[in-house]
Amino acid sequence: MNKLLIAAVFAFAPLAANAMPAVGDMVGMDPAQAKAALEKAGCLEPDFEAEDGRIEAKCHDADMKRWEVYIDPATGKVVKVKAND
Repeated sequence: MNKLLIAAVFAFAPLAANAMPAVGDMVGMDPAQAKAALEKAGCLEPDFEAEDGRIEAKCHDADMKRWEVYIDPATGKVVKVKAND
C-alpha cells in the first residue's frame, strides 16, 4: 500500500509544478515578493501593471499558455485568474 501511495505522489508531482496561483493565494504586495510567489506557483516571467484598482500580472505557464493574475494591492492576495486567449 505504501509503495502505491508513493508512486501516486511522484506520478502527479509534475502536474503540481504546472499549477497556477489560485484565488485567495497570498503573493504579497512587494513586487519582488509577488514575482517570486507567482513564479513558484507556475506563473512564469510575470509582467505587472495597474488595472481597475488591482495589480495585473501577465505571465505564461510551462506550456507557454498566457495567463492574467489579478492581485488586490491592499492585501497581496490573488482575486482572479484567467487564461489570456
